[in-house]
Amino acid sequence: MSNKSRIVIFGGLLIFLVIMIFIASREMKPKRSLPILNPAQLNPSLVSPELQRLGVGHRVGDFQLIDQRGNPLTGSDVKGKIRVIEFFFTTCPSICKIMAEELQRVQAAYSDENRLMILSHTVMPEIDSVEILAAYGEAKNIDYNRWRLLTGEKSEIYRLAREVYFVVPAEDSTIVITEDNHDFIHTENIVLVDSKGRLRGFYDGTDEVEMNQLIEDIGILLGE
Repeated sequence: MSNKSRIVIFGGLLIFLVIMIFIASREMKPKRSLPILNPAQLNPSLVSPELQRLGVGHRVGDFQLIDQRGNPLTGSDVKGKIRVIEFFFTTCPSICKIMAEELQRVQAAYSDENRLMILSHTVMPEIDSVEILAAYGEAKNIDYNRWRLLTGEKSEIYRLAREVYFVVPAEDSTIVITEDNHDFIHTENIVLVDSKGRLRGFYDGTDEVEMNQLIEDIGILLGE
């Protein structure tokens, strides 16, 4: 065997060895997992004092709201589904528009995934009627099968925001009073909830990078 043939064989073996090492390293790399979040792990300003020591077992639990078609939606209706949670209002001139665009990307990324549901809660239910939510959903090309716009009793919506999803500080100082004397909470926080009703992530709904992370993290939950 000539020296040239030996060099060719050795080079081929070396390339094969490098490829095998690369494949093995990828297989050995641990898959990323998402934390299970409870009130004790969150910013204390977002949690009422009576819940701040709760370190295990927090679940979304039941709720009673109405969607953009006038149909009731309860915790039982989304049981077993991964949920993306948002709080908004249809006349919002600022962050809600950006959040809607980002959630449209989430909807598009999982358009065929029936294990995922986006839930957007209006923080101004006295204005955002079923008819207004329906018109908003049509304007935003919202897929009813994947994305529900929710209204209902204001006390229920605010309970969810403060005591279940922890998207705004627990103190009443977070309430904004508008010129026409309406009060509402306003937040860019979006929450990822797993199929067991556990909190798994918080994201800035106006930040493209964080919303890209949300899209990736949904895939992680779908693979659990």
